[in-house]
Amino acid sequence: MKTYALIVALGFCLLSNLAPAKAKPADEVEIKCLIPEDKIAAVSEKLGLKSKPPLVRVVCFFDTGLLALFEHDPKLILRSRYDSSETDTTVKVRGGKVKGDDVECEFDKVCGKDRTESCSVTSKKQKVAEIKAANAGKRIKKIFSEKQEAVAQGAFGKVNWDKVRPYGPVQGVQVWKKIKIPAGPPLTAERWDLPARRGKPARVLFEVSAKVPLSEEAKASQQMADFLGLAESGSGESETKTRIVLKHFADH
Repeated sequence: MKTYALIVALGFCLLSNLAPAKAKPADEVEIKCLIPEDKIAAVSEKLGLKSKPPLVRVVCFFDTGLLALFEHDPKLILRSRYDSSETDTTVKVRGGKVKGDDVECEFDKVCGKDRTESCSVTSKKQKVAEIKAANAGKRIKKIFSEKQEAVAQGAFGKVNWDKVRPYGPVQGVQVWKKIKIPAGPPLTAERWDLPARRGKPARVLFEVSAKVPLSEEAKASQQMADFLGLAESGSGESETKTRIVLKHFADH
């Protein structure tokens, strides 16, 4: 009897070892293509974008006067956003691994560049008035949670919040999501109108992006390039949108 019980126990043990492990979500990559300004009108028409976008945001970045956070390795990006119904702040570490319950990680791929891993913590608890104050350079630290501060410190070291200033805000950022194309993944389009500044002309940033499983990166990149007409002219702007905005609002 004891022998039989032992055999049954061993059988259950073997079956449990053979059982498939719980599937993990596939790694994702966000492919981002900045469209040259002389192609924005044609691409917008091809995407079928309406004159009035479904979502309009105000976006602002934060860094020191010398861009010490963004120029650090790994890069540290602080951002606020709000629209007519939602607010959020994000602390993103680009090029470094971050662990934690509220941390979301994926890969970013700017057209023409190698992909890089980005991990971020987002909070949606801020009031619009608090974000507007931070965007004006007041009480910036207040809009970021303790968890977000901890992530920033883990990536950069101690942040001197007295030296952090707004870069922006950029008003009227237009966003279109879930754009279907004949061959390829659903796309998101964003139009950023950067105002003229002393010594810097106004300019338009138009980014088309898609999130796909890592295994589909090459295929999706080619589909996007073909559809957007970037195959012959390279891959558009090779700078990241964040870097361009930071440089545009920098005083130097």
